Amino acid sequence: MDRPTFSQSWSRVAHLKPVLRTQLQIHRQLFRGEPWFVVHDPINNQFFRLNPIDYHLIGLMDGKRTVDEAWRFTLERYGDDTATQNEVIGLLGQLYQANLLRVDLPPDAQPLLQRRRQRQLRHWSGQAMSILFLRMPLFNPEPILKWLLPLVRPLLSKWGLIAWLGWILFCSYRFVPELSRFVGDIHSVLAPTNWIWLIVLFLLTKAIHELGHGLVCKRFGGVVPEMGVMILVLFPNPFVDATSSWNFSDKWKRLLVAAAGMIVELAVAGGASLVWLSAAPDSLARQISYNMVFLASVTTILFNGNPLLRFDGYYMLSDLLDIPNLYERATRQIRRLVQRYAYGMTQVLPVSATSGEATALLVYGVASQIYRVLILATIILFIAGQLFTLGVLIAIWSMIAWAIVPLGKFVRWLLIDPSLHGHRSRALTVTTAVVLLLIVAIGVIPFEDHRRAMGVVESEQRANLVIQTNGFVRHVLVETGQTVAAGQVILRAENRDLKTRESELMARITGLEALRRQMLDEDYLNMKMTEQHITLRSEQLADLRRQLDDLELRSPQTGVLAAPLLKPLKGQWVQKGQVVGRIMDLDTLRVTALVDQSDSAAAFYHQIDQVELRTVGNVKDKIPSQIIEKFDSGRWWLPHPALGYPGGGTIATDPTDPHGRTAARPQFELWLSLPRCTQESDPRQHFAYPGQRVFVRFTLERHRPLAMQWIHRLRQIVRDRLAV
Repeated sequence: MDRPTFSQSWSRVAHLKPVLRTQLQIHRQLFRGEPWFVVHDPINNQFFRLNPIDYHLIGLMDGKRTVDEAWRFTLERYGDDTATQNEVIGLLGQLYQANLLRVDLPPDAQPLLQRRRQRQLRHWSGQAMSILFLRMPLFNPEPILKWLLPLVRPLLSKWGLIAWLGWILFCSYRFVPELSRFVGDIHSVLAPTNWIWLIVLFLLTKAIHELGHGLVCKRFGGVVPEMGVMILVLFPNPFVDATSSWNFSDKWKRLLVAAAGMIVELAVAGGASLVWLSAAPDSLARQISYNMVFLASVTTILFNGNPLLRFDGYYMLSDLLDIPNLYERATRQIRRLVQRYAYGMTQVLPVSATSGEATALLVYGVASQIYRVLILATIILFIAGQLFTLGVLIAIWSMIAWAIVPLGKFVRWLLIDPSLHGHRSRALTVTTAVVLLLIVAIGVIPFEDHRRAMGVVESEQRANLVIQTNGFVRHVLVETGQTVAAGQVILRAENRDLKTRESELMARITGLEALRRQMLDEDYLNMKMTEQHITLRSEQLADLRRQLDDLELRSPQTGVLAAPLLKPLKGQWVQKGQVVGRIMDLDTLRVTALVDQSDSAAAFYHQIDQVELRTVGNVKDKIPSQIIEKFDSGRWWLPHPALGYPGGGTIATDPTDPHGRTAARPQFELWLSLPRCTQESDPRQHFAYPGQRVFVRFTLERHRPLAMQWIHRLRQIVRDRLAV
């Protein structure tokens, strides 16, 4: 890119004699194998990075040389690599705005006061624009950290790190086999009775997390001047200021400081997992340890470890990529690409010196911006779901802060900013064309309108395998997935009490028969009474023998056995009425889909043009389908628990239903066809299996612009989350 050496504004700064302020500290660091210099202002705890050439230039500005002299000396030494006059002006402006530069001028404190007020105004306006992420410093934690450091210093070493790794591996070895049981109790975390414990333990774990940052920072010689509370989504969260670690020349020390909080939390989670494994069911210790495991592992990995959020993972990624100020530079990279290639501003300075870094900045910038919008929308919906009015107010404020204000600044820049001189007409034309194109593409051109639902595969001809008599299972004769005929024995059970009673009844009937024969010629009346007893005992014996026959569980129809837990029943006691499996005819499969009431008009008034299915196990292949039957009345009871939230489905369920079978809102039922298997003799060739979840997509006959479709989906999301 052409970099003009000279600037028309050079005369305004050429005779100034600036010098760096005396309180500044300068540290040499390596980024991607190249030396850089970090300027640290310990008073304001601000940092500024200079490359070697710029550092040489600033070093020549000792309060005696002019800016022009320092620039020319640097130009003689470094040639074309020296910053241009425009770049020098920009560098001086950044240092001056950061209050790192002092200029020997006649005493006049007004500009300095104005600059300080501007910084304060920017700080408080930034806080106001981000009311969901407020920081409130409370005290200096240095005395506490100095007292704790000698106690934990043995752990803050390579041997301590090895011990931590061993501890995590041991806890994982004990905990992972029980992970499914842990996940099965996840609903207990958000139970109202657990909220107080959850809040207290959250504050405790996050305080330990922040102490981890502070102690490791102190261990490597850093300073932790500030500890306080950060309000995240209207919820208090402790924080410490460990930014002095940015001065560390060893990037692995910086990484350890950033990771220290998560390292400590995972160690706590490991200990809590062992308590959870050994605690008695339904005990307070078990519930508290469960909360600790959840908070110190799941939440810290999803949030603190996420590099798209500006927490620990972000700073670790920044150090790993050797890209300081990753978020700001990524935003500038996107802005530069638009200015350079859309508006033709060839003089825009590059954000990165290498193509690899430029690509990384672009990818991160796009991903972080998208994620930022998604996380903000999720937070607002969550708050509105708990406190509707507050959620609406935050949504309005966030819209102003994150959309309207930036849009206003962009329009102002587009209309009057001097940097667009000579390019304003092109910028206005391109911007207008893009806006009109988006309006036409989103709001005018009709596209296929799709509606989605969740379904489950069922067999039209199916029957449950129900235990008819109590007993111990002795033999399981078939396996799940095997084709069985009607009347075929599935399992055999044994009940010794029934056999004993059978023997007793047979002996009693034999005795009564002998007694009846004795009374044939002697006592006609007693003989008749004895015959009644024989009849009664014979009926009891017949019923008992039916129960014994029922100990052989037989298939009620021809089909495929679906009973994954049948084999483990061998040797177990089963009770009458217990369902141990299901026999299904795979040639009569259908999909039972539930459509939310907001889509019922489209589903039930003949607006559907096409139906496509995708099974959860194979989302790549589309299965054509059609509606077999539709029901006009809404239902609350789900046909299968796999359709609800607890079973992994997408339908909101009533939190008071422990089985996850009651929908939060009425659902309209549809029966959809499934194509027959390609080889009817082989059940494995079926497209889907009973009980499998299916994603259903309806294509409506009427096409609509994307904007109308998105508004419809937004209304659905708001209604689902806010229950309005």
